[in-house]
Amino acid sequence: METQKQIAVLVEAISHQSRQIASLTASLAEQGGQTDALTAALLSTLHAARATPGLPLLIETRLEQGYSGLLARSESPEYVGGFERMRDLILIALKQD
Repeated sequence: METQKQIAVLVEAISHQSRQIASLTASLAEQGGQTDALTAALLSTLHAARATPGLPLLIETRLEQGYSGLLARSESPEYVGGFERMRDLILIALKQD
């Protein structure tokens, strides 16, 4: 599989994971252990993915597109808040050395 296709697959997988985690964050706030475990798994994936040239920018772009879509659909404040928290964590992880 060529590099661009691999990057596209990674971006889609990470985007899907972030949507799942945002949803779980909103619905499982009282079950912090599960959310923390999912967050840790996503951040580990991001640390590995950021070594791929161009991938951090693609992930950031997809996150912003997802966020715009949430706002356009007027999702629940809890869901949007969960997505915002995950987006911020993802962006921090992508920028860490």
